[in-house]
Amino acid sequence: MSGVKFLWSGPVATRLSTTALPAIIDWCRARRVTRPMLVGGASLTATPQAFSLVHALEAAELAVWCFDRATMPSVAVVADAVASYHFENCDALIAIGGAVAMDVAKGTALMTGQRNPFSALASDPGGEGVPMDVSAVPPLLVLPATPAAAMSVGGAIWIADETGAARPVRHPALRPSEAVLADDVIAGVPDGVCNRSSALAALVAADAGCSDAAIGGLLEPSVPAGTMMRRGLDLASAIEGARGPRRRLALTSSVIGGLDFGQMMLTLVGEPRWLGEAQARLGDRPADRTELGGDLVRSARSACGSDDLTEVDRVLEALGFELPGTPRRRGRRGRVG
Repeated sequence: MSGVKFLWSGPVATRLSTTALPAIIDWCRARRVTRPMLVGGASLTATPQAFSLVHALEAAELAVWCFDRATMPSVAVVADAVASYHFENCDALIAIGGAVAMDVAKGTALMTGQRNPFSALASDPGGEGVPMDVSAVPPLLVLPATPAAAMSVGGAIWIADETGAARPVRHPALRPSEAVLADDVIAGVPDGVCNRSSALAALVAADAGCSDAAIGGLLEPSVPAGTMMRRGLDLASAIEGARGPRRRLALTSSVIGGLDFGQMMLTLVGEPRWLGEAQARLGDRPADRTELGGDLVRSARSACGSDDLTEVDRVLEALGFELPGTPRRRGRRGRVG
């Protein structure tokens, strides 16, 4: 792991609540927030529960704006969210949902005040690249709804840049001010989605170097969703400093090649004793490594910078992939914010 001296000082303050509504209202009032932007997926505006929450927040005199297009942790999605944030004159961010919603919300909080593109920013304070301007980072509240989201609460932001290559970014100013485990939000997640998320959390934790014993707690049969959420939170500090070369390759390949992130992680993690349970929960079959050694891996490698390429190649070589000797290409750099 690298960048250890820049780790956030401890786990994000977490509040347990029966319902999300009073926790959100209290958080907003304590910070004089009046126009929060909710960040999540399509379910953020497509369910009766979500409509009720938004209407109740409006009844509490909060001018809520919902960004329900957090479908991929990419620069394009973050740019869309940043544009909405500024257009609606929002003054805070509230992430509700899975791990993608957490990353998009943290990425949006970062990019609302930047004058440089995401790809130009330093990955860590003091690292190579343009220093982040953290003076305008808005307050961020997170309500994780899945085990993978709970595990990502305190972790680095993972965003796919303009070339499709995944890159982690961390800074103490991006730490959410609070996380709320709301029973009604967690209960609204179907069992199948929760089980799949616990498998993804286990795979990401394996990539970060967590022990099999710690990871196994996410995959025990018949464990209640709330327990899985707390185990995800327990692992949050362990993955905080991990750069995750396998996660980088899986997300990059998902963006470039259109593959499922879970399928890619199943292929890359190896053969731990709990892999069968993770595969059963994901409902995926690991991708064929011979096929991955062709055009897909070539595309993923060509999208990486020199530092990223070295890290990804080390993983691929350890797993027995045949690396194509093609020159790297670099995509055009876009601009966010």
